[in-house]
Amino acid sequence: MGVKWEKQSVEELRKRKSRAELQKENEALREQVESLEGQLTDTQMALCDVFEMLVPGDDEA
Repeated sequence: MGVKWEKQSVEELRKRKSRAELQKENEALREQVESLEGQLTDTQMALCDVFEMLVPGDDEA
């Protein structure tokens, strides 16, 4: 069993995001997902309304 050595430059290590930056980005992404979920639900409801307008219901037959 040997030792693995990863050569990383100091510049590459400095490019990494800090834990605080990752947490902030994660929260922003969660908010965006929540917003998009709401938009998707609204779109689905609108499509149901359109479908109901196009297809006659049982009570109209």
